[in-house]
Amino acid sequence: MTSTERSDVDTTDAGEAGDGGRAAAPVADVDSRYPWVAMGVVLIGTFMVILDTTIVNVALPQIGKAFGTESGVDWIVTAYLLAVGVCQPATGWLADRFGRKRVFTVSLGLFTTGSLLAALSPSLGVLVGFRVVQGLGGGAMVPVGMTMIYELFPPHKRGMALGTWGIAAMAGPAFGPVIGGYLVTAVSWHWLFFVNVPIGVVGVVAARRLLRDTGYREHRRFDGFGLGIVAAGLVLWLLAFGEASSWGWSSTRTLACLAVGGVLIAAFVRHELRIEHPALDVRIFGVPIFSLTLGILALGTVAQFAAMVFLPLQLETLRGMSALRVGTMLVPLAIGGAITFPLGGRLTDKVGPRPPVIAGSLLLMGASWVLGHLTPDASTLRIEVALVVVGLGMGFAMMPNSVTGMNVLPDKFAAQAAAVRQLNVRVAASFGVAVLATLVTTRLGSLATAAPASAAAAVHAQSAYNLVFLIGVGTSIAATVLALFLPGRARTEEILRTRAAEQRELALDVA
Repeated sequence: MTSTERSDVDTTDAGEAGDGGRAAAPVADVDSRYPWVAMGVVLIGTFMVILDTTIVNVALPQIGKAFGTESGVDWIVTAYLLAVGVCQPATGWLADRFGRKRVFTVSLGLFTTGSLLAALSPSLGVLVGFRVVQGLGGGAMVPVGMTMIYELFPPHKRGMALGTWGIAAMAGPAFGPVIGGYLVTAVSWHWLFFVNVPIGVVGVVAARRLLRDTGYREHRRFDGFGLGIVAAGLVLWLLAFGEASSWGWSSTRTLACLAVGGVLIAAFVRHELRIEHPALDVRIFGVPIFSLTLGILALGTVAQFAAMVFLPLQLETLRGMSALRVGTMLVPLAIGGAITFPLGGRLTDKVGPRPPVIAGSLLLMGASWVLGHLTPDASTLRIEVALVVVGLGMGFAMMPNSVTGMNVLPDKFAAQAAAVRQLNVRVAASFGVAVLATLVTTRLGSLATAAPASAAAAVHAQSAYNLVFLIGVGTSIAATVLALFLPGRARTEEILRTRAAEQRELALDVA
């Protein structure tokens, strides 16, 4: 890593600073089978958490009917997403302080408990409250799980390993509507949450018995003030993004949430730069390659969610498809991702991140272009092929990019970097969906919630959704341009050699 890329990030071992830090356990100390055993346990939790971001969406009308109200049912989704996002800044500190195994196991247990209580909820308000419990458990599981996989595999296998882990991240949102539509139709809404309980129990038992306490540990002080103000700022921002299409971007509530949230997050950054033991070392954003990968990830996320959120809306409103039918049409997207997530990671291990990320961004651009030129009578085969290409593009673009962003940082920042990555996806998705939803609602007018009554109205409605996908073309082009600045093979090998040398020096110092 060059002096520029190091920026101001402190690479001194926390243990040398007198605060009880120790390095991650060398991979050589772990038998060759254990990383794959840990992978299996982590995949259970990752899939359940991400599945729950979409499994409930199709069942909101039925849940509202069961509780005798249509008002406030959207908070079943909103509360979960807010809780997931809010707890993520703290996960780096928690994982470093208490260990990856303990935090992952407790988080999975909290998520499972929240699922059981949500299934038994007697009222809408109670259900929303237990969705918060689910989100608080689930929000920590994904970044901590990603950190464990990253640390357990040697540098030349991390791309392949995280690509395999990423299959769950892609499959969860795609299969959520299918599973949710089936359960609410065949059984009842309670089973949207009951389904997590036996899987979660198995996951907790497996985590306790099979996971080991490996990874970086550091006993730095708890920064309650910093975590409190960033949590409050994120709540306000995510709430504003989630409600802006109904409140209006110029409304007092939206502007107040954005302004106060921005002030709190700016105060958090200033606070973290001034204290000796920050909960989240914001100086990692000063490493150019790390920040570059976050930008690429955010742009790709907007294109991905444009397809995953607005294509189902289009098919339901313009073509009258059932939620279950629409859900099955998203399965090809998951299949595409399942193919290229591990393949993209393997390519990164061999040729560096630049070629696969560029290829993935171009695939996203092409698929978004096809979706942006649909007509009301376009064949479902054409749509499904485009969704396969979206999945292929995400697999190539996302995980190689994320692995590179983590590789350029010292190993002690692995948990913090994973948390920042997940938070980046959450904020980018929320902001992107909010802006795109506003555009669609504005262009559709009275057609936003009703099927078009004429062919001309159908064409007009189609054009509104096409605009969303064409914006996805633009963000994919921007991601491609940024990807040109990612390191190539030689630079990637140099970065990995530097990291390995620093880790050896640190191991000698600890010994």
